[in-house]
Amino acid sequence: MPLPHAAEARFFYQAAKQRLEDAVFLLEVDRTTGAVYLAGYAVECMLKALLLNQCPPPRRKEFNESFRGAKAHDLAWHKARYLEVGGPSFPSGISKAFSFVSTWEVSFRYRSGSIRLTDAKAFIEAVRIITRWAEERM
Repeated sequence: MPLPHAAEARFFYQAAKQRLEDAVFLLEVDRTTGAVYLAGYAVECMLKALLLNQCPPPRRKEFNESFRGAKAHDLAWHKARYLEVGGPSFPSGISKAFSFVSTWEVSFRYRSGSIRLTDAKAFIEAVRIITRWAEERM
């Protein structure tokens, strides 16, 4: 897939791709909690890339600077901002995957123990569905 046309989006796009690769690696060695955390972070980064790629160039700096604080990790907030700048609505399959992935919280990075392997696999598959869809919009 080509890089996003907006230079500001490329940083987040590349980070999303790498975090998903990291998540898959962790899943392969049964480090499920870390895998889910990184996969959720991949969606966060991909949504930021989509938003920056979609928004008008004069507003990119403003949006990039808004990625601070608690809302910076709120997947629903990023989706709403993406739609606000004219991004197309999520198709039903993406909405379903997004509903599942929206259970992700940045606090997973502090969680001890392991998420069930079947749950982690399902989560990462939902992330893959979302990221493939997002890549088609770059």
